[in-house]
Amino acid sequence: NAVFISEKMSQKERLIRLNQIAIQQMVVLQEVESRKLLK
Repeated sequence: NAVFISEKMSQKERLIRLNQIAIQQMVVLQEVESRKLLK
């Protein structure tokens, strides 16, 4: 968020980008958990 602020990104755009990042992180965590369950 601090990086986006320093890049003069609007609050709306920051919220969208942070939400996208959070979703990507959740997907990665789900994939890791799925692999653990398969072993």
